[in-house]
Amino acid sequence: MLQYNMYTNRKPGDEMQLKDVGEFNFIRHIQDNTIHDPSTVITGIGDDCAVYSAKEETDQLISTDTMVEGVHFSFHYMKPYDVGYRLMTANLSDIAAMGGTPRQIVLSVAAPEYVDTAILDEVYRGIKDQCAKYHLNILGGDTVCTEGPMVWTVTIIGDVPKGTAIMRSGAQVGDIVGITNYVGYAATGLGALSYNLDGYHMTKVGHQRPDPQIELGQQLRQLGIHSMNDISDGLGSELNEIASASNVSIVIEEKAIPLHEETYELAKYLQTNPVDYALYGGEDFQLVFTAPKSLLSKLENLAGITIIGEVVSGPAQVQMVTPDKTIKTIEAKGYNHFHES
Repeated sequence: MLQYNMYTNRKPGDEMQLKDVGEFNFIRHIQDNTIHDPSTVITGIGDDCAVYSAKEETDQLISTDTMVEGVHFSFHYMKPYDVGYRLMTANLSDIAAMGGTPRQIVLSVAAPEYVDTAILDEVYRGIKDQCAKYHLNILGGDTVCTEGPMVWTVTIIGDVPKGTAIMRSGAQVGDIVGITNYVGYAATGLGALSYNLDGYHMTKVGHQRPDPQIELGQQLRQLGIHSMNDISDGLGSELNEIASASNVSIVIEEKAIPLHEETYELAKYLQTNPVDYALYGGEDFQLVFTAPKSLLSKLENLAGITIIGEVVSGPAQVQMVTPDKTIKTIEAKGYNHFHES
């Protein structure tokens, strides 16, 4: 049986377990501070379904993400608050990748009956803080007991002006390829935490509490970029998704990929290749996009944007030019739940 009381202020034995509270009492307990934009809500938590209003001039966006204890997060490396925060970032990042605005969520948790409700409270606090920051409403969900690990699922609803959602399939030959902020950041933080290394403060936080790029996604859409993807499974995987969906070839420059100094430091310590953290690490929740070259000057004026390559004609593939001018084909081998090693 997993021990969770290390994450509460309660002494062992003083926990209020989920089985003692019950599903409906716990739902009532967490109902506060769930509506941050009442203008879009007709009926929230408390009925068989929530009812919200959508503007006629928008297209609706919907996505869902699940985090399983032991697969997507570990309480050895993350506090319960961080789990909720990071779960929301994963969902918000999908909306950012379309250039959209997040509006509503529903969320469900399956938790062992012996879990201290203080743990669940902290996860919900991380979720609610992200919802408050981005004016998201929590419209409902479900809470159940399980004999297995803890599982959290969020379904997010957003919108985008009609006909303007940015797809993976829009890349065009002649486009430039850009990226937001640093990549390999989260994998660096996870590596430092896994090896219990001192320092690495920035990237540890980047793994535990990454932020979605909502504003940059909207700005890029408004500028008129052609395609976009969020980096959840590694830059190599996301670029291959764009290349495949758009039937184009993408060439990037290794030396142009923005890596944090802590990534170089960890790679030196572990004797690994620093660029691999960006290509295959995943969970940075940054954005990679393609845009017409005519937007170059405007993109360069946006904080946090780096141009790393271009779209060329050829088979759907991704290639990288190394500092010694070697050309490497980058496979789509980011994190894959069903990959057999």
